[in-house]
Amino acid sequence: MKNVLVQYQGGGYEGCFWEWNFFWLDKDGVFYDVFSSGRDGITTDEQAKELLGSGNTHYVYDLTDNKVIDELSKECNVVNLTDLLRWFENNPQDGIKFYLQCSVCHEKIEDLSECSLENWHGCGGIMSTADLLLCSDCLSLGTCDCCNEYIGETDLLVLYHVESDSELVKDNKYLYPAVRAMIDEHFNDVCQYCLDYKAEQLKEMDKKDLLFRSLTTGKPDLFSNDMRWLHRMD
Repeated sequence: MKNVLVQYQGGGYEGCFWEWNFFWLDKDGVFYDVFSSGRDGITTDEQAKELLGSGNTHYVYDLTDNKVIDELSKECNVVNLTDLLRWFENNPQDGIKFYLQCSVCHEKIEDLSECSLENWHGCGGIMSTADLLLCSDCLSLGTCDCCNEYIGETDLLVLYHVESDSELVKDNKYLYPAVRAMIDEHFNDVCQYCLDYKAEQLKEMDKKDLLFRSLTTGKPDLFSNDMRWLHRMD
């Protein structure tokens, strides 16, 4: 076999019996250990030949075919994909132009510096993984201007749209001033959490102002409806 990437069930880590490992056979059939781990990791040409001749689970990808690279980009874990792109960047192969696909727009990513892993979460034991691999454009379009967390373009709130939506702001008297304050701070697209947090900040400032006026002027009265929040125990 030549110009093929082989994915197999290699060694594991704490909390997992195995994880995907990879090796590469170049245009001359020369073996390269791309990533191996644990006792089942393949580190020699002899072990690679033994695996390929066995019935053990493995997948062979002919990387001279872009359709195969597209399939790999769809089926493989995105963390592994970035590791593969890094390996091919560090180990250029004649006739092979390895690339990834953005999880959102599906455009090719040929430069590791132009991609980002997002939606991280635990995956057992001490390990974590990501669910999204994004190009720089999709990352920018889907990132909250305030907290700089990736939310996704469709889930971001466009502040100017929220400001003009009377139905949205009428039920929360702090929402509109929160939107205005964030616009004044030069934010355009934010997540719901950041907007709610800003509204809560304004609410707390309002309470502090009421309490100060009540203590210094007697108005509003400490036991009036306006100050009911002060006596709540929950």
